[in-house]
Amino acid sequence: MASQIQTCFITAPAGANLEVLTDALRQRGVRVVVPESLEPGAEFGAEILNLITGVDLVIGVLTRARRSEWVLFELGLAWGRGKRVVLFAPPNSVHLPSSVRGVLTVRANPSNREAVAFALDQLLAAPEPARTPVSPPKETRPLGSAAETYLQGSLAHVANVSSADLEALVAHALREAGVDVVTHSEPRDLGVDLAIWSDALQPSVGNPLLVEIKARLPTPRAAADAAQHLSKYVAAAGGLWGLLLYRDGPDELRGLPPNVLALSIETLFRRLERGSFEEIVRDLRNSRVHGRPG
Repeated sequence: MASQIQTCFITAPAGANLEVLTDALRQRGVRVVVPESLEPGAEFGAEILNLITGVDLVIGVLTRARRSEWVLFELGLAWGRGKRVVLFAPPNSVHLPSSVRGVLTVRANPSNREAVAFALDQLLAAPEPARTPVSPPKETRPLGSAAETYLQGSLAHVANVSSADLEALVAHALREAGVDVVTHSEPRDLGVDLAIWSDALQPSVGNPLLVEIKARLPTPRAAADAAQHLSKYVAAAGGLWGLLLYRDGPDELRGLPPNVLALSIETLFRRLERGSFEEIVRDLRNSRVHGRPG
């Protein structure tokens, strides 16, 4: 399905380097609109409002060197009009203004070509949000009795097949649980197996949640290598958290990188019997943040 995003307005502090971002948008068929030259006496704010109203996407950029209140104001205008909104923020900045809470945030500089490309590819592949800005984010649902089917039948079957079948099984289960977007790494290798977008997870782990799926983690070294691979890709892609799922391995992985969560696929399916995917991920994240082993 073709993306509904065809036009974009970028709001950024004066002097911000937007060359990589604008080139990436144009390469994906998204036209970047800019204010026209104004006649003397024309109202600049009115033109900006008209531009924001007319585009499909608004991208905000905050830089480490300077922070613009005008950027935050324009993002607020876009959010209030139900526009798709993305904010690029410095990867090392811990705190963001409360006014951008709920806005999809990519922790990467707009000159980071890999992070920009990944974020735009995922955004353009995501479905148009059905909710209005004042509506609560959609929460997924438990699998109920279907979880037992995955545990007793499908999971045992794919153990002896291929890693691609295992990925497909997890993706199918998450879709059945109501996860809106599950993007496979193919045909373009994203460095991970799945990228999951969820409005309900945005406040806790951000978007997208990158998922790596392993059939076996036979040794602590294998587990550490898989977690480090995922951690590095999360950082390179400008994300916040990754989720490592595995079929065979220890019940609990210790010594994980600070941006990686881990869970066995069997435990995931068992928890999905009664809980939503967002609840499971939030519990994992809270365990890490509050210092319990992860």
